[in-house]
Amino acid sequence: MSARRFALLAAIAFTLIFVASNLLANSLFRSWRLDLTQNQLYSLSQGTQRTLNELTEPVQLTLYYSRDAAAGLPQLQAYAARVREMLLSFEARSRGRVRFTEVNVRPYTEEEDAAVEAGVQAIRPYQGADPIYFGLVGANAIDDQRGIPTFDPQREPFLEYEITRLIYELENPNRTRVALITSLPLRVGEQAAGGQSVFAREMGRLLQVETLAPDFTEIPDADVLAIIHPGALSDAQLFAIDQFIMTHGRAFIALDPASLAAEQSGGFDPFNPVAPAPTASSLDTLLSGWGVTMTREVVLDGEGALPVRAQTPDGRVVEAPQPLVFTVPAEHLDRQDLMTAWLRRGINFALAGSLSWSEREGLHLTPLARTSGQTMRLPAAQALMRPSPFELMQMWPQTGGGRVETIALHLSGIVPSAYAEGAPEGVVTQGAPVPRSTGPAEIVLVADADFLSDDFYIDPSNGAAAADNGSFALNALDVLGGSDALVSLRSRAPSLRPMTLVDELERDAQRRIERRQQELQTELSDTEARLAELQARGSGSGFFSGNLGAELTPEESAEIERFRARALEVRGELRRVERDLRSDINNLEALVVFVNVWLAPMLVAGAGLFLFWRRQRRTRRGARR
Repeated sequence: MSARRFALLAAIAFTLIFVASNLLANSLFRSWRLDLTQNQLYSLSQGTQRTLNELTEPVQLTLYYSRDAAAGLPQLQAYAARVREMLLSFEARSRGRVRFTEVNVRPYTEEEDAAVEAGVQAIRPYQGADPIYFGLVGANAIDDQRGIPTFDPQREPFLEYEITRLIYELENPNRTRVALITSLPLRVGEQAAGGQSVFAREMGRLLQVETLAPDFTEIPDADVLAIIHPGALSDAQLFAIDQFIMTHGRAFIALDPASLAAEQSGGFDPFNPVAPAPTASSLDTLLSGWGVTMTREVVLDGEGALPVRAQTPDGRVVEAPQPLVFTVPAEHLDRQDLMTAWLRRGINFALAGSLSWSEREGLHLTPLARTSGQTMRLPAAQALMRPSPFELMQMWPQTGGGRVETIALHLSGIVPSAYAEGAPEGVVTQGAPVPRSTGPAEIVLVADADFLSDDFYIDPSNGAAAADNGSFALNALDVLGGSDALVSLRSRAPSLRPMTLVDELERDAQRRIERRQQELQTELSDTEARLAELQARGSGSGFFSGNLGAELTPEESAEIERFRARALEVRGELRRVERDLRSDINNLEALVVFVNVWLAPMLVAGAGLFLFWRRQRRTRRGARR
């Protein structure tokens, strides 16, 4: 066989081997992946893998996506590719338990009818544009369905959580079970006739809530324990709460140093019928073991103070900011935690306390809501007397001294029991107390219970929420009600990494533009002052006195022409700054393209030429010998 024919057959054989290897790898090793991205974009978290492993029946995921209508939107196309890759990762990792199908939705087709029927919402980037469907529908073996009506690129860090949550709900279709302990008149459930708050109504609609009787000594099996301003709890009840957290590890706790809702109810403490409704609540016995302390004082926030009608010292009724009732804006909420990341209207608090903590091994604490630094504290009894904003202004420290206070926090990890050494005296138990949580606990603590009252976040004119008070509490209960694997999911880094250098160039250019604009405004003000001075001296011929038909004096004309020339010069400088910015960005782009596209091939080619030259040189030397 000639060398040429051998080379040809070898090339054909290598090609066949290459194709066959790819086909075999795609079928046999489809779930194998090597993720070299910085943020591990194509690696599923352990919580997701555990959820997929626990599936007992197949799940069908159908992505409805309008490819044609989205063709002119590069950002949406990039996010669609991200969603598609994520769903393919779910399918590959599930070993057949998850099946993924994509449907290209075109207008006026059966696919569009199916998308609408499945609950996928259409979006239109502009008026008259074709509808874009971009949502996910999941179904299990008995045709239960869950869906994501639309994928929002801004929610990309929570993409894996949303898909995993959908699969978990298909595997576990029952509503989250909540055991509720409260001394407030929260009438949760459809059986509540009247006087039901918006939060209580939504809680009963979305969750399966069981309100415990005041004399409870055991907590029924539930997904989450909700404690909202409890009354005077007995040792047996505290022990029951402690052991529930040790074994179940999910709790939403809202305490209050001064509850307006309890004071206004005019009732009695259901946990101690001979006492009035408690205005203060605490769980110091449990919190101290977790390293958490809640103040007995009330926090006032001057920067976030909400306006109320108040009487001035001279008897007038005006609106004034009341620091006893304040809002924590969205920017002061934790943007990484699922419970608060997408709240946009802030949370209103009233006569709230403050939470502080000390480090505990195995525990991680995340502040969810924090005040501004313009704060002070007031004794709870004095705060319940509701001093006016003007009285509080007189008491406010004049030399600062305020601090950022934490109103809500998320505690996670292994928590110790307050009864590790044994149950309280007189409490009968069926076995030894559990000394620490059997798994990672997830607890949300809020130093206010009034924030769930309609008075502090519902607009009475239309019944709509003016703040995210209810959304925060329901988010927390929803997240806590998931499985251990689901709750363990945290937001992932976005796939689109910021161009920090370009952003810095733009910020620098913007600063220069704003500085020049300020200089121009200053010169404009100086010129106007100069013209006013000319007018005051009476040198004008009447133009500046309102006679628009009058001619300008030479001095006035020269002043105006000087300003016009200078304005044109500064505008030219602004345009040059913008051109320089664009030039800097283009140069940076050219450098990035050169490094990523051309540098590597050039280095390889250079190395090849060097080796070729070196080999030729050695060959020539050998020939001379």
